[in-house]
Amino acid sequence: ASEPLKSTPLRGVFWFWRGPPPKFGGASRKEDGGKATVSLDTFDESNPRGFINSPRSIQACKLEGVLPMELVHKPIECFAEKNLSPRLVKLRYDFFEAKRRDLLAASKRARDAILADEKRASENSSQQLEVMARDFGVSKGAILALNSDGLKQERKKLLKAQETEKKWLQSALNAELNQLKALENGKAFAEKEGDNEVERLKENSRKMKELNDKRASDEERKQMEAEARQKLEKQIAKEEFHKQQEEIKRLGEMQAFREKEAYVRQVAAADAKKQAEADKERKREEEYNRTEARKNEMRALDLRRTDILEQQTQQKSAQLADIQAKRDERIMGSIQANMELEHKRRDEFENRQQVEAEREERLMQAKALQQEEGAKRSFQLMMRRKVIQQEANQRMEERRGAILEQHEVTEYRLLEHEQKKERYLDFKRELDGLRGKNKEINVERQRRREESVREMVAEQVRKKDDKIDAMNGERKRLWALRRHAQSEAYRAREQVKSEIMRQRITSKFNSKALEQKLASIMQQDCFTEKLLGGSASMPTLKQASVESH
Repeated sequence: ASEPLKSTPLRGVFWFWRGPPPKFGGASRKEDGGKATVSLDTFDESNPRGFINSPRSIQACKLEGVLPMELVHKPIECFAEKNLSPRLVKLRYDFFEAKRRDLLAASKRARDAILADEKRASENSSQQLEVMARDFGVSKGAILALNSDGLKQERKKLLKAQETEKKWLQSALNAELNQLKALENGKAFAEKEGDNEVERLKENSRKMKELNDKRASDEERKQMEAEARQKLEKQIAKEEFHKQQEEIKRLGEMQAFREKEAYVRQVAAADAKKQAEADKERKREEEYNRTEARKNEMRALDLRRTDILEQQTQQKSAQLADIQAKRDERIMGSIQANMELEHKRRDEFENRQQVEAEREERLMQAKALQQEEGAKRSFQLMMRRKVIQQEANQRMEERRGAILEQHEVTEYRLLEHEQKKERYLDFKRELDGLRGKNKEINVERQRRREESVREMVAEQVRKKDDKIDAMNGERKRLWALRRHAQSEAYRAREQVKSEIMRQRITSKFNSKALEQKLASIMQQDCFTEKLLGGSASMPTLKQASVESH
């Protein structure tokens, strides 16, 4: 029987190529003279020199935790090793080929999922977002944030507040304008009455002036009341601040008093603790002294016990010596009695031997006669036994030959069994190695998948952060525009009031100029929808789409 083949352990992680490994990715493309991009669909599974360089396919492999070189076909010659049986080589080839096909199928499914996502994204105007992001140099998250529902609500709120401010400003300015028109109409009517109504007009103008002066005094009084109210509020706030300072000071004094009492208690507790420690030390010394006294007493008792034991030992040794002497005496007596008994038995034996010799002599004579007769019978019996012995030897030789033949068959079967056992153990070791290799491959693949998932999550988080930053920036811009519109409205009202007051003082009323000024004020950007025409960083999707077209 030949020696069974033994398998060698697996080497490497997933590569058994002999010689220089095939080139993948950009290198193969460069060597091939810049051929077209190879994806998972156009990939030749049976080519051991194949490669994959499509970005989408590489992304799918990354999502599945697969390296592109792991998808390349490896022929069965790559797994052949010295002293490795063809069956184990075939087993390795089948294992890694099945693993490669599984990884290839998983990568294709991942690529199909990526294609489906891209198709859905293209249907949802994702291409327009990418074009805008590339043109304006910002992220898609920022564009989506600027066109989100939250910012739309903020814009609606700003427009509503702008409309409210505009209505308020328009009503206030119209009231001032109506008042100025009334003054202007009154002045014109007074001029048309003629000179005979000068006194009446003067009286009316005096009344009007008094009315204006009264209004001015009322406004001044209201302003003085507001200033007095502010001073009173400041005084009240100051008194409240002083009260709070006094309360804080009182609480500080109370806290200091409590801390002082706590310190006194701590000092008393420390003194009590020291006294307790001294009492404990004194009790410990007393206990130590009592322990030493007990130890001394126990040492004295041990010495006394030792002396008593020594005396008892000496007494026991003396008693044992007496017992030993008595035992020796008894032994000597028994030895003498045994010797006497032995002499007596020897005499009796010699007498019996003599009687037996005489009897043997008589028996020998009778036996000689019997031997002569038995010699004849024994010769005949010997011949028969010799024949029987020859037959028995012949049967024994035949049986020995059968046994040797059976032994040879048994040894051959045992050798075959050992060879089968060795082959089974080699196969089992190979299977265990492949299982371990499969586990290592799965662990490495899971690690790559988790790393890819972490990168995807980090990218999503970055996009969300960009979107949040863009939303916050746009919201701050809208609030700034709202505050600017309010300040502009108050400034416009103050300008109109100052203009009306100047015309009243000079008594030269011009309502048309004031109407033109009001129209110019209402046409400002802060009071129209032009205020929300675009973002601080980029236009909206609608405007960008129009510009791109």
